[in-house]
Amino acid sequence: MKSWKKIALELFILIIITVPAFSCLLNNQYFAMHDDQHIARLYLLDQGIKQGNLYPRWVGELGFNFGYPLFNFYPPLVYYVAELFHFLGFSLILSIKLTFILGFILSAIGIFYFLKRLIGRWPAFLGATLYSYFFYHAINAYIRGALAEFFSMAILPFVFLTLDNLYKKTNSKNSLWFGLILALLVLTHPLIAFPSLFFLGFFFIFYFFNHRKKLYFFVETFIGSIYGLLLSAFFWLPSYVERKYTLVDNILTKELANYKIHFIYLKQFWYSAWGYGGSIAGPNDGMTFQLGKIHILLFSISTILFIFYLLSKKKSLETIKYFIFFVFLLIFSLFMSSTPSVFIWDKIKYLWYLQFPWRFMTFTGFFISVIGGFLIFFIHELLLKRLKKKTETIIIVLTIFLCAMTIIRYQKYFQVQGYLASDDKKLTAFEEIAWRVSKTSFEFSPKGIKTAKTALGTATIDLQKSQLTKDPFKILLLGKGSYQIKTTINQFQKKEFNIKTSSSIQFRLNTFNFPGWKAYLDGKNITIDDKNDYKLIMVNIPKGQHQLTFIFSDTPARVIGNWLSIVSLVGLITTLIYLRKS
Repeated sequence: MKSWKKIALELFILIIITVPAFSCLLNNQYFAMHDDQHIARLYLLDQGIKQGNLYPRWVGELGFNFGYPLFNFYPPLVYYVAELFHFLGFSLILSIKLTFILGFILSAIGIFYFLKRLIGRWPAFLGATLYSYFFYHAINAYIRGALAEFFSMAILPFVFLTLDNLYKKTNSKNSLWFGLILALLVLTHPLIAFPSLFFLGFFFIFYFFNHRKKLYFFVETFIGSIYGLLLSAFFWLPSYVERKYTLVDNILTKELANYKIHFIYLKQFWYSAWGYGGSIAGPNDGMTFQLGKIHILLFSISTILFIFYLLSKKKSLETIKYFIFFVFLLIFSLFMSSTPSVFIWDKIKYLWYLQFPWRFMTFTGFFISVIGGFLIFFIHELLLKRLKKKTETIIIVLTIFLCAMTIIRYQKYFQVQGYLASDDKKLTAFEEIAWRVSKTSFEFSPKGIKTAKTALGTATIDLQKSQLTKDPFKILLLGKGSYQIKTTINQFQKKEFNIKTSSSIQFRLNTFNFPGWKAYLDGKNITIDDKNDYKLIMVNIPKGQHQLTFIFSDTPARVIGNWLSIVSLVGLITTLIYLRKS
């Protein structure tokens, strides 16, 4: 009972610490951000689920109302979290904001328990505060509005925590928990999960050479990693295989998204102006990439105290190894986000999909906060022999002071640029989704559709607002005669029509053609033609009375991914239940 009370108290304190970071979200208003697409995506997920698809890979209205394989490519976890809030009765706006709030709280909890088991409770509170108020947290939440990437900062500490658990107590249970959290990271943001492999690789090497049973640790880590990939296979496998059918390679690796123009200059780590603008070539970005003076100061003091700790009689070889290891990881993350690392980016092409080298700041924030937490640990160890009973009091007071100073100094940056006079209805209106949101994100549209160049020289879909249509179909007459068409089903992944025509006609479904779409005339599969500017689905209908059905079905990659995830999930649950009973 005492342990549960202690945990409850720790969680309460962590929530209190993070409240100033998200206090500006505690209202009913939506706010301005770069990636202003979340309400539309959540709304479409909700509609897809209500249509009977637990995982609707294809959604309507996006793609200029031609439909869009959104969740075949975009990581779904954050929107399912938001959907849970919406299911409980919250508005779409509040559901998205509650997901942001949950991300702040989980990130603090994750790093706290990672540090607590490593160097103690009070260092962990400082580390959690530094991580919560790291500038990049504010950038993702209030400037970019990058919900998935923001939430990955909440999942990441748990990935390192579960791997550390596996190292300290190597068994099948901890291996499976590591795999589960790794899967959640992939489903949150695969573009963060990929560079995470660099750091997980370093962690593995560090743990491997310090482990007494190296082969056993290797096997359990390998099993956990495979489980993580299998659990998330329903998403990443079709996403990887079918990416070639989209505009992704043209949109996400070129033009303004080219990684070459988004490196951080070294001086920006110390200072770069705060703003709500974007990232541009050169050191004068519209948003800051500084680490924070307090973070740098505490890192510097921790490093100095580490030297004194090395010279002390009471020292732990394991602690020394950990500290040096975290300093190395911090330096590596800074290196990968800054201009000196360009030669690595040039050679590893998959890194190009990250678009922004400064995304490595996700890892920088974690490691600089961990090192900052070591300051309290070193002071405790260096004072313990000299002041004895007073040491604990000094540590508590110092921790509270440093946490309070950090919150007071940086809370002012954790504010939205402005609130919008909007609501769920306005943010889910047809033109809002089919035009404004569709214009901001169309990289998953089919490869080969008609595009044009903007004034900035970037690619866009060559479509005017006047060309938007709410009609699910259009008839292109091939012969003379009359026809009657009744729409019986018009869902995202299934569309059905009753047709009566006195002559042959060409029926155009106003939906992008994409692998998985199949057409059936009176129950028999018929050929789809998409030779038009926007690769819209077209079929030929002979005269007579017919039932025409279109179904977005699973491709082999989706089927394999689905079954890998289902079987591995059943295996995971069964194994964990068995291990708990044994």
